[in-house]
Amino acid sequence: MHLLLIAAVMSNQLWFDTHHDAQNYVVTPMVNLTRDCACQVAVSVSQEGVAGSSTSRQSHNVNLAANQPQPLGQMRFVIQPGGRTQIMITVTDGDKLRLEKQLTLPDDA
Repeated sequence: MHLLLIAAVMSNQLWFDTHHDAQNYVVTPMVNLTRDCACQVAVSVSQEGVAGSSTSRQSHNVNLAANQPQPLGQMRFVIQPGGRTQIMITVTDGDKLRLEKQLTLPDDA
């Protein structure tokens, strides 16, 4: 039983489609689920820079269709030298499905 749950969770995917040019970033959170879902999507963005820091949170309910990659919105950022932006996205059905993904810009790796 636990292996089935693990397999179901592993087959769901949440990722970021990120494009950038110099200090300009366009981030599109993407999801591909194995079954239809009336889900809640929550996004948290924390930014730090020489002028200070801020955090913004937003959530909404969305119906997601199974087996098709779907964008969950689009965000644009200009990151100043020495600045940092952290994005956390959560997709949940309020029951067994909970996917989380985090992205930090710029990518220091």
